[in-house]
Amino acid sequence: MPSSSLFSATQFGKPNGRRYKKGRYLVFGFDTEYQRRPRTNAAGQVEIENEVLSYQFSCRVVTPDNAGEEPHWSGIILPDGPLVSDRLSLEAFVTHALAEGLKAYPDVKMPVDIYLVAHFTRADVPAFSDFKDDERRGALNLDNIRSLFMNVSSDIEVSLPCDDGKGHVRIAVKIRDTLALAPAGARSLAQLGDILGFEKLSLSDDPDKDLHYETHMADFMAADWERFRDYAIRDAEICDQYTTRLIRLYFDQTGTFKLPVTLTSIGVDLIQNHWKKLGLDPAYVVGKETVEERRWDKKRERYVTETKTVSLSKLHWSEDFFTECYHGGRNEQFWFGPAPEGVWYDYDLSSAYPSAMSLIGEVHWDSIRPITPTKELKKGTFLSGDLAFANVNFEFPDDVRFPVLPVRTETGLLFPRKGNSTTHISEINLALQLGCKIELVEGRYIDSDYVFSRIREHGYPIRPFLDFTKHCIIERQKHPKKNLNNLFWKELVNSTYGKTAQGLRERRVYDLRSAQTQRLEPSKITNPVYAAYITALCRATLGEIMNALPRSVEIFSVTTDGFLTTATDAQMRKTTIINLGWDYRSARGILVGDTQIYETKHVIRQPIGWRTRGQATLKPSQVSDFEGVNLEPREDERVVLAKGGIKLDRTWSKSQQNDEIVELLLNRKPTDTMAVVLGAGIREMHEKGMDFVDKTMTKRLSMEFDWKRRPHAAGDVPVQFGTQSEVSHLAFSTIPWDSVEQYNTVRELWRSYTKDAPRCLKSFEDYQKWATYFESKLAAQGPAEAYLAKEDGILKRIRRDLVIAQRLRKAGTHELKPSAVDQDVLPDGFKLKAETFANILNDRFGIPCAKTDVDNARKKKAFVTKQVPNCDQSVKILEAIKRDLFPKLDIEQFLTPKATFDLKIVERDMAKPLQEDL
Repeated sequence: MPSSSLFSATQFGKPNGRRYKKGRYLVFGFDTEYQRRPRTNAAGQVEIENEVLSYQFSCRVVTPDNAGEEPHWSGIILPDGPLVSDRLSLEAFVTHALAEGLKAYPDVKMPVDIYLVAHFTRADVPAFSDFKDDERRGALNLDNIRSLFMNVSSDIEVSLPCDDGKGHVRIAVKIRDTLALAPAGARSLAQLGDILGFEKLSLSDDPDKDLHYETHMADFMAADWERFRDYAIRDAEICDQYTTRLIRLYFDQTGTFKLPVTLTSIGVDLIQNHWKKLGLDPAYVVGKETVEERRWDKKRERYVTETKTVSLSKLHWSEDFFTECYHGGRNEQFWFGPAPEGVWYDYDLSSAYPSAMSLIGEVHWDSIRPITPTKELKKGTFLSGDLAFANVNFEFPDDVRFPVLPVRTETGLLFPRKGNSTTHISEINLALQLGCKIELVEGRYIDSDYVFSRIREHGYPIRPFLDFTKHCIIERQKHPKKNLNNLFWKELVNSTYGKTAQGLRERRVYDLRSAQTQRLEPSKITNPVYAAYITALCRATLGEIMNALPRSVEIFSVTTDGFLTTATDAQMRKTTIINLGWDYRSARGILVGDTQIYETKHVIRQPIGWRTRGQATLKPSQVSDFEGVNLEPREDERVVLAKGGIKLDRTWSKSQQNDEIVELLLNRKPTDTMAVVLGAGIREMHEKGMDFVDKTMTKRLSMEFDWKRRPHAAGDVPVQFGTQSEVSHLAFSTIPWDSVEQYNTVRELWRSYTKDAPRCLKSFEDYQKWATYFESKLAAQGPAEAYLAKEDGILKRIRRDLVIAQRLRKAGTHELKPSAVDQDVLPDGFKLKAETFANILNDRFGIPCAKTDVDNARKKKAFVTKQVPNCDQSVKILEAIKRDLFPKLDIEQFLTPKATFDLKIVERDMAKPLQEDL
């Protein structure tokens, strides 16, 4: 434990205040090493907590003009013991590091503004003793930012005693997290180290020891102190250097010397600065204006004037409508189970959202007007680049494989044949081209300048996102791949779209200060018109390509901006030069000088799938499959894997995880569960003062179809995977649902079917049982549904109603076929005995029946018609009974009205390509 230190006020500089251009910071990378240990609490329960082994720091004095010459020091501190009471306070930790720095650099004035930065603060901040005490934890002023601990609203104040006894030096500490500042694809500390040229150190040269030390850091510390010290400090050094680089990058681009809270927030600042340089008002670009409002301040007992940003009145009146037009990406699984073997290509639209965003023109918000007659919508008045949006009733022809108008449901987007959709004109125009019937309900149009022949007077281009997107791409191309600058610019351009959509859909986050969940606030550039346009254009472009491909081409799944298909590069090229493809090509040409609008991400031989975002690889590709593909045949590119929410060991390679997923799918049983290891949540940690520890939960394994499409053709497919013997698994292709109502009905009845007795669809027989259950339940709506047994419900209902009808001589049961009771002619006064009747039903027609069942049913005094669910099973049995038992049986009196739809499926060899029109 470090001893207390006394400081002189002359050793420290002045606070930065808001002088960001001349600011001075102490960048303070920190990290803790710990290992898990059990303890028994006051209630006698065993809990897991972290035994903190060490605290390490790496500090750097950073100013606008000392790049490459920053005073820098690092060190490690050991607590007095393993108990929580032995832990350091944040103040003691900071004090010790500052004292070390002043010893190393006695002539340097220490900044009083500190960025205390770790990677994944949920693990490291709780290591301070302050976090364990309710009152002291509140003084840390922690905020929940992306489920990480930071203090954005208020700094942490640390008072350092002065040696003259006259006062204290006040330090302002800002906790930040490099995880929130890391680009996509480089989220781990090791990956950040690679970007900086810092190789993350190993725990041991012996692989077995390395694995052991990962969970037994105390053993590592005892076995090799020097290596432990270097290993521990390295993580703090990575945080320190990465933070310093980002501060300087941000300063170079904005002239503001500070560290933003998240990487995406940098993009917002940069694009607003870009608009200012173009002479555009950043608020007006996103349909807002700055207004002043007066309100009464009770404390000061006077009116105060506040400035706030609000939506322009014209936009405000239609904002809810435009928000309804905003949807996310298209995500569907078109095939369940193993697909036919062949060569499957995983294509993505190149930089989908940035490319679509760059097409948006300068908007005239005061021009918002309604679209009134349907003919204005249908006659081609509006082009895909126009900001035209509409709510429409629609109906696609039966031969359209992939309807393109989205309908929002509780479980995501659905693309049915008919319904009601609220979206952008790009999807509506595409639907019209596919022969869809459209009826306008309501629409809005906004005038915008997006044609390059129309240039503003001062000569600047009039697409507000175009130059920014192009600037980011140019800056990115100046640097090699996996370089920090390259990843920085890539992340900025890719994340800007997300900021236009932030806060449009209800998303709640837990606020640590108020201890309540609150709605995520919009960003400075949130705009429903832009978000709706961008996502719709990407969905429409994908929809156009998928529908233009030959019907012999299979499409396995679609995920946001790409799809997995058997379409060759030549076939893809033919489909990307029409209509929306041309718009997209023009954007790519302007942005990067290349009109190729798609790229190949993976090539595989045989996929297997189960639900949206649930796909794996049965057979990886061969090197020869990459011929003519602009992609290296590396191991990761030979496997497609989307785990559908299943958590696996993160240390496994992609191939290892793929193999585990396939094994789970092929060998699953209805009762299978998985042990899921999850870290403690930020809410629970803050409320209880908990360490970040793992919790193991048992969850039911769910790898069944999600029913976003209607099963069409099915069969059992033999599968040989890994070293296991050959098994067969159900596979089915799909077609669109006629309506959202059909989808909701199927999901509801599937929940009912699996609620009390979990079931898997692993064979064609499994599917047939489910389809029979579905049809019978759907046909038995209303009174007929009451008391219908889950097991053999149809058979038991036929038994009951047939016995009642025969007792009362109803529905044609008055005449019995003599051969049914082994007679040539029935004698006068013949009565069908209960035991004989039971045996006939049981033995001849497969209806479970005993004498007591007949006796009980015969006690009923009324025959109620139309109580037997009208399905294939019931019709076949009643027809057999009419043929062999009651020749005058009136079958219609027993059956309910036919179900509005069913889940009947075409049985076929699913190991072969369909090669048919669907």
